[in-house]
Amino acid sequence: MVRFILKQISPIARIPLETKICRPPNTIALNVFKPSQSLKILLVEDNLADVALMEDLLGSFSYPLFSLKTVKSVDAGVKCLQASGFDAVLLGLWVPDSWREINAIATLKAAAPAIPVIVLTDIDDENAALSALREGAQDCLIKGRFQRTLLVRAIHYAIERQQIEEKLRQQAERERLLTQTIENIRSSLDLVDILQNTVAGVRKFLKADRVLIYRCHNLPANPTANDPKSAIAADDGDPNLCQEKTQNITDALAVSCLLLARSDSPEVVENVSEAELDLSFKQLLAELGIAAVLSVPIWQSQDRFATSEVLPAEAWEAEKNEGALLDANSLLAAEKTHLEQINAANCQDKKRNCLWGMLTAYNCSSARHWQEWEVEFLKHLTFQVSIAIEQSQLYRHLAAANEKLQQLATTDGLTGIANRRQFDRILILEWRRLAREKFPLSLIMFDIDFFKLYNDFYGHLAGDDCLRQVARAIASGVRRPADLAARYGGEEFAVVLPNTAAGGAIAVARTICDRISNLKLPHDRSPIGPCVTLSVGIATTVPLTQESPASLISRADSALSQAKAAGKNRIFQATDNSQPSIK
Repeated sequence: MVRFILKQISPIARIPLETKICRPPNTIALNVFKPSQSLKILLVEDNLADVALMEDLLGSFSYPLFSLKTVKSVDAGVKCLQASGFDAVLLGLWVPDSWREINAIATLKAAAPAIPVIVLTDIDDENAALSALREGAQDCLIKGRFQRTLLVRAIHYAIERQQIEEKLRQQAERERLLTQTIENIRSSLDLVDILQNTVAGVRKFLKADRVLIYRCHNLPANPTANDPKSAIAADDGDPNLCQEKTQNITDALAVSCLLLARSDSPEVVENVSEAELDLSFKQLLAELGIAAVLSVPIWQSQDRFATSEVLPAEAWEAEKNEGALLDANSLLAAEKTHLEQINAANCQDKKRNCLWGMLTAYNCSSARHWQEWEVEFLKHLTFQVSIAIEQSQLYRHLAAANEKLQQLATTDGLTGIANRRQFDRILILEWRRLAREKFPLSLIMFDIDFFKLYNDFYGHLAGDDCLRQVARAIASGVRRPADLAARYGGEEFAVVLPNTAAGGAIAVARTICDRISNLKLPHDRSPIGPCVTLSVGIATTVPLTQESPASLISRADSALSQAKAAGKNRIFQATDNSQPSIK
């Protein structure tokens, strides 16, 4: 009954049972179990008769196919599993410290998830068999109802099914980690974050000692460790590994990446000491303490490559050790020239890709057999990284373009300070804010005295230069971040002073007028003096929600008109009753 149940509910178990059970017993034993393939079996059983039976069944071959270890409790079985490796576990029902079979299975599987468990039971109970399978058992045999052939076959198939399940689990875990790594890469548009997320994810995924990304594109003519273009772009690993004998890890590892960049395909070095590598490369890797290397190129298409930018210096964390290895520097310069020649040849064909950089994993503790799925994983990941790099560069170009457009939209092209549009926007924002907070807002209006005569006498180019110098003087007179100096129009300028009372506005106006006076800009056609002067109007108010900023502008402009009418080169302040007063 139990064997029938297992074949019905376990697809993984059903396939090998139905395809191999028809073979003669001797054929199975001879084809599956070789003398060199002795399997270690852990028997958890306290019944001496059952123990003797199992020893007889598994030990009655002409050559040792099984190595049987017997314990009398689940706790003892757990200790054995943790101490040494076994190929399978035979679990007897009702061992002393397991009042239920299912608890025992869960305990053993928790200690060694990859080792199959076969349950030996006295009861022909369908529900018990189903429960055992759900808890992780691979098979369920009834004591006294199986012979040696069936037991051997059950052990073999249980190991096969467990191996299949383990491979599926590992594949699912790899896919999960790959998806998570790609999501982390795509979660940011900042290139530094993208590359750092990549190396961190790869190191976790491969369990490597160190993972680096080195940028091969746009190398300097004479690269050094202090040059950000020749530094490692991203690095993740134990700082105590891979650098014990090297004075400058960044520079030396950059050389190793460049040497690996010669090939168009992934570079797989399982054992540095035995690999066919250049002597200089071998020596360098030995100095770094590197035993195995897996390096995969990061490609970009020709059009992406042509528009890519060098990352800013602050993006790279290059080590600044003045005692860098001279051999490493010379190798780096030589390999850089060699790599540029290869890249130039590749890029002549528009359809070919160009090398952007290298993703390299290092194993320092021992040699390592890099599996095919690890290489495929890095190839797939570097393709995603290439896309993320392009997106990051496009985002940076777009952000720079938007910043430039914003600057053009808010800055006066001639003087370089805020334009009328920005003045109107800031004044409205500050008016609304200060209306809520009930704090004063001051506005200063400036006009260059007799500027038309200045233009007529000195010419428009000289007039433009005069406007620029006056604008700089006005801008230098306001120092708080919230203050705004703007060109209001023509030869008129304005200063917005949030949270500033009338006295503070007068002090700022006098400071600016003093700065203009100190410039001593000649004005031979001015009726009031030999140099350029300003007329100034000031207005201060506590904004009201129901009023408009236009009222403040009107009062400041009225005070400016009064200053000009009174003879120019003076400061007038609008009072609360709208009657300007000279200051």
